[in-house]
Amino acid sequence: MAAGAAGIYLGPCSGHGTGSGSKHHAGLGGAILPLCMKPPGDIQIVPRSVALMNATTSWLPLLQAPIATLKRTVFINKILPITDQDLLTTHPTLTTHQVCYTGVPKGCPPGCVTNFAWWCTIGVVAGREPAIGHARKHYATQKTVFIDGKRASVFGDPLGDGSPAFPCSSVVTGASINVFIGMTTGGI
Repeated sequence: MAAGAAGIYLGPCSGHGTGSGSKHHAGLGGAILPLCMKPPGDIQIVPRSVALMNATTSWLPLLQAPIATLKRTVFINKILPITDQDLLTTHPTLTTHQVCYTGVPKGCPPGCVTNFAWWCTIGVVAGREPAIGHARKHYATQKTVFIDGKRASVFGDPLGDGSPAFPCSSVVTGASINVFIGMTTGGI
């Protein structure tokens, strides 16, 4: 397979998800919930994986920036390269969803309420995504070029592995226009 454009800390990631909000209950989260709601953190709300939430939630492209100061001995066009296992800034979950209830007792608001999508998403804080969003971590796909002992990034590398700890579906899109490196893991 061909070499790819070197991934660098420049510009945004691809972003992910296509939704702009919806009803989570009834809907992706399950049936209409019983009893009185206590939003935004009602424990009755069933969270779903980021992979499933991509259909109803949007994570906009976000600057590819390291979460901490990095020390590198190599620069690409005077810009820090991204390398395997680098942690990037958190990807915020800004979408909201409606959560609907039935059997509402006297004194409880009727119908549906707005809830933050991060509460509806599986994550690492009590089984839910934290309020600040989900973590992003680079996973190198090429295996032949190393920078400071770590595999270098290329355009299209994932910024998550689908786990609750690193569920991001975004990919590296900030890349060099004139430096191409490595072979993707498919090899020749």
